[in-house]
Amino acid sequence: MSHSIVSGTHSDGLLTVKVDVKRANSAMKYLKVYKGDSLIAIFPPIPQFHLGNEDREPVTVICVFNDGYRLKTLISPNEQSGEKERERVFKPGDILVACDNAWEEMPPGYMGHSAIVVDEKHTVEANVSDPEVRMELIEDFIDIHPMYMHIRCKNQEAAQKASNYAVNYLRIYNGCKEQDLPVPPFSFSPYVPLDDPWSAIYCSKLVWLSYYYGAGIKIENDHFLFAPEDIATKLENDPRFEVLYKHKDFEFKIDL
Repeated sequence: MSHSIVSGTHSDGLLTVKVDVKRANSAMKYLKVYKGDSLIAIFPPIPQFHLGNEDREPVTVICVFNDGYRLKTLISPNEQSGEKERERVFKPGDILVACDNAWEEMPPGYMGHSAIVVDEKHTVEANVSDPEVRMELIEDFIDIHPMYMHIRCKNQEAAQKASNYAVNYLRIYNGCKEQDLPVPPFSFSPYVPLDDPWSAIYCSKLVWLSYYYGAGIKIENDHFLFAPEDIATKLENDPRFEVLYKHKDFEFKIDL
């Protein structure tokens, strides 16, 4: 993916939204446009539309596809539609943590998502759908989760080792899938210890495992579930790490 499906520019109180409908491969049903929690418009899959936005409020565009998938893009006029984020350099071991969710039914701040960067374009992450562990494009993460934080381990050797662990975890996972062997389910079960890599997995646990086993760095956890909220809360003030970017609306509302 070379650029986002949805992009926007703001000029003289008018927001112009462009949609790359060709890249959607005729799979898009319609577009829903929100200001805050308020639905302001629904459009068919058209390549461009305009909205009055004199107050320069952030606008969320949700592309709804035929299979039920929803791609959410936040257009922030005051931040030039997220282009600053896309110019960011990503390195192996970087951590991406989002406070928002892919599905519009759940408001930002209550669950979130996280992933570990393995090269300048890709992450390895755990998801609820099959395959539960996969390699994804960094740009896809940002498209789906615009309210995110970009964190880097200051020790680049340790960061590379954490990245290597994630890549190797994915390799073993894919090997088991190919041979029809059991793979760890996506689960928040309280009966599976955080340091047990193969009985269950979830997004932020994969990040924790990568640094714990790959780099020998233990990220502290306050409850049984090591949530995306824990990554943000613990690492923002951890001298071993630095925050390279934090969306202005990034916030977790509960301590999981």
